[in-house]
Amino acid sequence: MESKAINLGNSLLVPCVQELARDKSLTTIPPRYIRPNHQQPIASDAGTEIPVIDMQSLLSQGSMEVELAKLDFACREWGFF
Repeated sequence: MESKAINLGNSLLVPCVQELARDKSLTTIPPRYIRPNHQQPIASDAGTEIPVIDMQSLLSQGSMEVELAKLDFACREWGFF
């Protein structure tokens, strides 16, 4: 299968998300796709709260159910993941 990558202007050529998802050897999210908490987007509409899913919590027995409920809500109500 031919590798697909995205060239973002003058930036580095990076693999597309679909290619990363197919890579079975990938065990962690590449750092370039993780935003520090201080860089997280803020909703401009005060009545709208963007769901934030902690992927690590999905693996924890103690917080899995709560995080799965948030993930379910995000997928159903926001229509994307």
